[in-house]
Amino acid sequence: MNVKQSRMAAPDSLALYLPDEYAGGPPEAFIDGHEFCHLHALPEGGIHLTLPKVLREVMVDLGWGERHPIAKAGILTTLVTVYAPRDPLELEIALNLIGQSCQFAQGNLRPLQGGDYSWLEAQ
Repeated sequence: MNVKQSRMAAPDSLALYLPDEYAGGPPEAFIDGHEFCHLHALPEGGIHLTLPKVLREVMVDLGWGERHPIAKAGILTTLVTVYAPRDPLELEIALNLIGQSCQFAQGNLRPLQGGDYSWLEAQ
């Protein structure tokens, strides 16, 4: 995974993207090129990333984020907004969601198919 400035967000946003050889996921796993996630600088601090349908629905249902406005318009329906973490537990959840997005972008859906999303539930 690499980091660069996002072409799809504010200039101070950082994009997480995969080199060509690791970007084996479906086209909908990417925001732009091989970017699968970007992080907005503070004070916003939100995260935009792509997730497969089941995980998107669970994440939204549990209140960790919402569908991105562009997804609501029917464009890049895999894109979600993850709320900025406010404490260590929320940071852990956000990092796990970024990890799942990275796996989606790599085409590695095996960990997502088990349906165990207990790590998303607040402790």
